Amino acid sequence: MNTDPDLEALLPTGSVDAGCAVSFEVLHRYVEQELAGGHPARSQPGLAAHLHSCPACGEDYQGLLGAVELFGDASPTAH
Repeated sequence: MNTDPDLEALLPTGSVDAGCAVSFEVLHRYVEQELAGGHPARSQPGLAAHLHSCPACGEDYQGLLGAVELFGDASPTAH
């Protein structure tokens, strides 16, 4: 289970779809957990459900996953 209280507040552990806005805010954490060998679909089922059901967010996920595999860190940068 994820121990990040901010993330837990945004993504309930039920099978409720997280929605686009929430997904965009935490997608980098999902990708980082997956690439670290974790199981983000288990710890963040709401986000997993959304990525599966929303083509636009699923595409964002695939793009971020590919970019991180090529370039590293998925964290958003402050400008």
